[in-house]
Amino acid sequence: MPAAKASSPTAAEIARRYIEEHPSVRDCLGYDIINFTSLGRKIRAETGLANQEAVEVACRRYRRQMRVEHPLEGRVLEVVTGSRIEVRTRVVIITAPNDWDLLGHVLEVGRSLLADRRHLLQLLQGPGALTVLCEEDLAESILGSLGHRPSLLVHRHLSAVTVRSPEAIVETPGVLAFLAGALFRAGINSLELMSVFTDSTFIVREEDVLHAFRVLNDLVHPPESAAATPGSP
Repeated sequence: MPAAKASSPTAAEIARRYIEEHPSVRDCLGYDIINFTSLGRKIRAETGLANQEAVEVACRRYRRQMRVEHPLEGRVLEVVTGSRIEVRTRVVIITAPNDWDLLGHVLEVGRSLLADRRHLLQLLQGPGALTVLCEEDLAESILGSLGHRPSLLVHRHLSAVTVRSPEAIVETPGVLAFLAGALFRAGINSLELMSVFTDSTFIVREEDVLHAFRVLNDLVHPPESAAATPGSP
């Protein structure tokens, strides 16, 4: 018996996916500063959809749904404005193959290096790689424990911008995306992103750290004129 043919996505589904893949468009919808006719034409031009009316209806429906979501956005803003920002300079990222022996070496040397808890030393173990985030002063000791092998990738001249939030962040979806989205719209590349309990840490190049700090600080301490929830009168 032949398999059932998968149905093609509807115009509404395509329009919704387009909006969600373009954060700037979604922001304009949230602030109610977008022309639906122009947006419909743009979506049709980039997706091949033919029915202008169907696309506009889908966009307006998406906008109405965003109004329902505002209470959640208010929770996100409450968490963000209750946060504080910390910056560390002279940060290094070391990437090694994911190997339990290498991890053991890092943990062993880390015990002595973290006698002073003011130092930055974090480990991330992924399916294919082991990433070590540390201060420049600790990098040579870490590299020595790993054997200075050719497979190691070392990125220097970095900074860590950490947003330390209230514990409410654990139960509030969207906070990390809100912070990361602000950096994206500012054109700032985050080489690594680490989220540990209430800390959200963005690793950026040294030349971007002041810009990144200003962008995130404007979210944590917004000007009074920008404090209103998007979409509110």
